[in-house]
Amino acid sequence: MARIMTESWCAFVKRRNGEKLRRWLIKNGLLDTGVKVQSENDWLIFPLKRELNEEEESELIQSLENIRFERRSIELNVIKKPKDLFSALGNSIPEKLHEFIPRSFDTVGDIVIIEIPEEIIEFERLIGKTILDMHPSLISVFKKTEPITGEFRLRNVELLAGINKTETIYRENKCKFELDIKKVYFSPRLVTEHARVCSLVKKSEKVLDMFTGIGPFSILIAKQKQAQIYAVDINPDAIYYLKKNIVLNKVENFISPLEGDIREVINQISEQRFDRIIMNLPSKASEFLDVALKVLNSEGVIHFYEFVSESDFPEKSLSNLRSKIEQNDRVINEILQIRKVRPYAPYIWHVGIDFTVQPSDYL
Repeated sequence: MARIMTESWCAFVKRRNGEKLRRWLIKNGLLDTGVKVQSENDWLIFPLKRELNEEEESELIQSLENIRFERRSIELNVIKKPKDLFSALGNSIPEKLHEFIPRSFDTVGDIVIIEIPEEIIEFERLIGKTILDMHPSLISVFKKTEPITGEFRLRNVELLAGINKTETIYRENKCKFELDIKKVYFSPRLVTEHARVCSLVKKSEKVLDMFTGIGPFSILIAKQKQAQIYAVDINPDAIYYLKKNIVLNKVENFISPLEGDIREVINQISEQRFDRIIMNLPSKASEFLDVALKVLNSEGVIHFYEFVSESDFPEKSLSNLRSKIEQNDRVINEILQIRKVRPYAPYIWHVGIDFTVQPSDYL
């Protein structure tokens, strides 16, 4: 530890009241957590982020005995910045609850989205403030309040700390995406999958992105491969941001954004045949295989995604997919790749299957 002298506002309290004061200061975001609490005889000295206002001082004076506040020069032990959220919160949350401290969260631009277990809900504001303290470039922390639902794949979120702003700019694979986390579906956990699919595309291809969202697959493919892409989504807000992102990334000549239900939109482009179709709607993609097969080139590739339980992967998921394909007078010609993309829930995986098909009478 580096020992330094600094001038800081401090709260002085008798040892017996130290824990009560510490919790109050943390709850209100006033404790300088980057500095170790010091002791002086029977007193504990808590370094503060700022001078307390009259209301704050009055509340503490009424609830604690012999508390006083001073700005003074004091030797402080500067604490090394914690490497993760668990390390940062370990001393603030009771040890019996440590197993519930989140080990990860999603960062979308300058916004954090985190899931808070019910067991530590009383510490949610502290968790939010701690994240912002650890990452000065972030401005907002929101918690998930419900699962993704509805045909637009949206979820409600609640502000825990920072600015109540849900629109941001997210950067991925040298592309920029503007979005509103309350209005559109987006997962930063698919960054590797976006890049993987893009790497397989050839410049001469025609691509259909059936559930495009704000366009992470489409825009990356357009930017790196200059392929012609039809990008479809039923959510008007998703298409609004997709159009903004097309301009933002200067790929206007390569992407045709189309708003509406894919079953209806496909009639507008029924004369088109696609070399590659992306079906990233894991909860319902199998319901739209008939639509994809209508416009797939004879040697075209489908990138199909679904949620699969650990016990069903890969045998049962492949069996179900083959059955769906056969219901449309096609058969799978070749499984190019099958993989777990990311964990979705306990024992549930978001999986991807790349495959080609042929008419069933070829057999």
